[in-house]
Order: sequence, then structure tokens, then C-alpha cells
Amino acid sequence: MLSSVFKIVPFFTIYSILRELIRCYSAGEKFSFGSVKLLVVITAVSALLYGVCAYASAMLSHGAAFDILYDLRMKLMEKMGKISSGYYTANTQGSIKKLLIEDVEQIEGFIAHSMCEVSAAIATPLLTIVVLLIVDWRLTLVSLLPIICSFIILAMALKKPDGAAHQKNMADSKAKMEGTIIEYIHGMSVIKIFGGTTNAFKRFERDMNDFTKAVHDTAYYNANGMGLYYAFFGAQVLFLLPAAIIMLNNSASYSEVLPKVIFFLVVCAGLKEPLENMMNVSIDSTKINVGLRRIDDLLAEPEIALVGEGRKPESFGITFDEVSFAYPGSSVKACDGVSFNLPQGSCNALVGPSGGGKSTIAQLLLHFYEIDSGSIKIGGVDIKEITHAELVKNIAYVFQDSFIFNDSIEQNIRMGNDKASIEEVVAAAKAANIHETIVGLPEGYSTVVSDSTGLSGGEKQRIAIARAILKNAPIVVLDEATAYADAENESKIQDAFSKLSKGRTVIMIAHRLTTIQNADNILVMDKGCLKAMGRHDELMANCELYRNMVNANDRRDSWSMRKVEKNG
Repeated sequence: MLSSVFKIVPFFTIYSILRELIRCYSAGEKFSFGSVKLLVVITAVSALLYGVCAYASAMLSHGAAFDILYDLRMKLMEKMGKISSGYYTANTQGSIKKLLIEDVEQIEGFIAHSMCEVSAAIATPLLTIVVLLIVDWRLTLVSLLPIICSFIILAMALKKPDGAAHQKNMADSKAKMEGTIIEYIHGMSVIKIFGGTTNAFKRFERDMNDFTKAVHDTAYYNANGMGLYYAFFGAQVLFLLPAAIIMLNNSASYSEVLPKVIFFLVVCAGLKEPLENMMNVSIDSTKINVGLRRIDDLLAEPEIALVGEGRKPESFGITFDEVSFAYPGSSVKACDGVSFNLPQGSCNALVGPSGGGKSTIAQLLLHFYEIDSGSIKIGGVDIKEITHAELVKNIAYVFQDSFIFNDSIEQNIRMGNDKASIEEVVAAAKAANIHETIVGLPEGYSTVVSDSTGLSGGEKQRIAIARAILKNAPIVVLDEATAYADAENESKIQDAFSKLSKGRTVIMIAHRLTTIQNADNILVMDKGCLKAMGRHDELMANCELYRNMVNANDRRDSWSMRKVEKNG
């Protein structure tokens, strides 16, 4: 606001100097610098103060913007750790990326730049209009007429309800397109293998075309209104010149009117910029508000509930009591009245056909989702009464496709316990049968994992197991952790599992039934229901589904290729 004040002062002082020059010229007097020396000093000081205030404004607004963006992104990341995992299945990577990067970044632009521009756009025109009215009220009204017309046109354009819908459609189609692009890049190897082109991936082409159409429709929808707006907004000179000619023809002295005309022609041209900035901010605010609504929607997502102040389980047996659950948006129950009790320190296996509910049980144990009915307890304490931090501290989870971060191997293992010493990290790696591989790398434990590191899938899996060993959690969940391992790696992984599982409550999800036949309990799941539970011998005798699975597993393991002789 202060910079706007100091920005206007030089216009007024220069007008006064110009009027003195024209007066002296008309009167035939010699111009004296002493008569305007004070005005020159005021002009120079005002210009300097304008620069200082504008710089201070920019520094303050940028500092505020970066602080707010940091706090907002931290709040969003914290929120994303507390909401149901269903949010990530319902939204593409592209839409989440757009929210966290682009939608938040738009706020930075508004706070760092637009707020200053809006302040200047309000203060500068108001002060300018006051100065113009002091100089000549008639020319002021003529100068404001095209601006008032442009405001009316813009207000009518922005008032149309379809305008916001077009902006939203454009933002949504962009988010969808970006998600498809990410998926397209991830699937590039498959597209190449099967000889595909961009046309082979129909969604890629369709989403690109949808976004192009959304931009086209939005531009054409706003074309007429914005064209008229800009035509009137820059037409001050078109209105001023006829008025100036009329005033000059009817004035007794050109020296009285000419300075005013020159002043208005110069100042009114500068009046356009701050007002245009304010209009652009108003137009951009529609797009920014779409992003803000998306941010608000994420922050309003229901969090995984914590009942009470948080309790700590004293033991680590696991109980499911009539647990029912359906994934968000699905009417099919992934768990339907599932009940079982797994004693502390027991080794347990979850088996069954694909889609039977095995991985769902593991995810519900980690409180990734809220169950529809029933209860899940650890050591007799409902997981709803256990804080998220306490729950994940007590559970080590080795995924089927364990994610290794683009960081050093040491830091990837240390995620299990960031306070562990390097000796403990090495001990965990040795227990996971990965130490020899790590020390064979050029930088050992400091090697940053990337595509060029050359680690196989089985080796990355053993790094993930080392991470779980270092965590030293009393409950271990192994979700198809050997699914993609070759024979040699599977043997090493199984050996690492045996060390990881000692003295812990273990849940192992497996398709290879030979690996779990010695489990204390085998739970047979099918279509979300627990069909049977017991040891291997009991299930072979009493559960037809399990018996059929074992027989199919045996046939698979005995499969081999042979040469067939052709007749003739």
C-alpha cells in the first residue's frame, strides 16, 4: 500500500513541473530551476521510497508464501498417512501429484505475487483517481467510463454458472491425463513388446483428446466476454482525445488545459496495469479455487479412527471377531464375518484362491481401512484404541513387491529403526542373507539404490527383510514375499524368514503351499470367508478346498517340458 502511495507522488509532482514549464513558455518568461527544485527532490525521494517498499513487500510476501506452502504440504503428507488406503485406489498417481505439487504451487503464486498485486491494484487506482479528480473532474469521468464498461462486461462473464464448471472440467481432465501418462510410461515395456503405439493404449489417446477439448471449450466459452473486456479496458485514449479537443477549443488559454491533457494521457495509460492485474487475479482465482477445493477435500477425508487416548497392548496374540469389510465403492464383502484367534508367538499361514481376502486381512490388521463390523484385537486391545504410531511400531510388514527408496542401502535398512547403529544395520543384513551382496557393491552400504545399481528383485526383497529384522517388531506379516524370487533367492529368503520369525507372532500369506505346511495354524480363505482353520494334516483330512489346492500345487511343481514327436 505504501509503495502505491509513493508510486503516485511522482506523477503529481511531474504534472506540477510540466504546468510550470508550459506557463513560462506561454508567458514568454525564462524558466527557473529554483521554482521546481523542491518538486524534483520530492520526485526522487518518492521514487526511492517506492523501490524500498516494493522490495520489502515482495520479500515479506514470498517469505509468507514459502512458510505457508511448507506447512500445507507437511499437513497434507501427515493427513495422507492417517486416511484410509481406499483414497489411493480411488485416485490416480497423476491426480495426487497434481494436488501436492501444482494445486499447492498455485497458492504460492497467489500469496507471493497476487496479494501484492491486488493491494497495489486497489490502492494505486484509488489514489490515482483522487489525484485525477483534483486535476480535472471532467476528464476523470471520461477516463473512467471505458474501465467501468469493462468491469460490467467482466462481471457478467464471470457470473455465468457454466464458467466455473468449464474451469473444473479443465482441471479434472488435466489430472486424469497426467495419471494416464504416468501409467503409460510405467507400461512402456509392455507396449513395446506387443508392438503397440500410442493408439494401442486407448485411454492415453482419449484422455489427451479430452483435455485438449476441455481447454478448447473453456477458451471459446470465454472468448466473447474477454474480447469485449480487453477492447474497452484499453480504450482510455479513444475516449480522452475527443474530450480533450472539445476542452481545448473552448478554453481561453491552452497553457491551462494542455498540461491537464498531457497529464491524463500519461497517467491513464499507467492506470490500466494495476487494474488489469486485479482482473487477472479475479480470473485466475476461479482456477485456484478448483485446486483449493481439491486440497480441502483431501484434508476433509475421514481419518482412521482412534477411540480414546491410545492404549498399548501387553501381549501380541491376534484376534478377529466377526470382522466384515467391503472396499469403498464395492458392494462385495472382501471379509464376511471372519473370526479367528492366533496365539502370541505362533506361526500362521493364510491361503486360498486369488481374491479370497488374504491380503485384506493383513491390511485390516494394520488398520489401513475401517472395518464395517466386528473387531480386531492385538493382545486383547482393539486396534481402534491403539495409536497409529504404536500399531506400526509393533508390526513388521514385508510386501510382495517391497519398495526400495532411491537412497543408500544403509538408509533403506535403517527405516526399520532410525536410531540403530551401523553394527545393528550390518547384523540385520547378515540375518537377511544380503550382507555379502552389499559389501560387494562399489560403495558398500553407502550405495544409492537405482536402476543402475544392478540389484535383482530377490536382493531388494532381502533388503526389505533386513529392514523388518532391524525393526524387531513382535508381529510379522509376510505378504507373498517369495512370489517373484528364483530358486536360489527363495532359499535365501526362506532362511531370512526363519530368523525374522523367531519368537514372534507371524502371519504368512502364501500361494506355494509347500512353504507353510509346518505352520501352527493354516487359515483357508475363499470369497471373503474363513472356510477352515487348522494344521496341514487336519485340513487335508477335513477341508476339500485345501486338499484341492495342495493337489494343484503338487501338479504345478511336477510340471515339465518334453519333446513331442510328430507323426510322419
